[in-house]
Amino acid sequence: MLKSLAVAAAVAGVLATAPPASAAPAQASDGMWPSGNCPQGVFCLWPEWNEWMTPALTTNTDWSGEIPGYLFYNNTSRNVDITFRWQHDSPWGPFTICLTPGNGQDTYWPGIVTNVKVHTQPCVW
Repeated sequence: MLKSLAVAAAVAGVLATAPPASAAPAQASDGMWPSGNCPQGVFCLWPEWNEWMTPALTTNTDWSGEIPGYLFYNNTSRNVDITFRWQHDSPWGPFTICLTPGNGQDTYWPGIVTNVKVHTQPCVW
């Protein structure tokens, strides 16, 4: 009996010191939906439309290689140039697009990404 009372007192003590849960939903500061699980300060690339899965590439610096990309999100404070071609064996490309920082804007461009360049120069359309 004494042991049960001690356990109950310990549980009550933990519950009393736990911070209260908030019922208010999280909101982006600019009113737009944030993109999945792309951490603040990085550029994220997903190989398909599902931005809630782990990104295939996250970087805040220049990157080169070859990776399938479909969905991109620039969660940095700088512009990001993405160079890609349509398919592994496609003669089309390379193409380069510039993504401005954040603002809840996902960009959909299916292709093989070969280069990511992070910069402060304005995007040239």
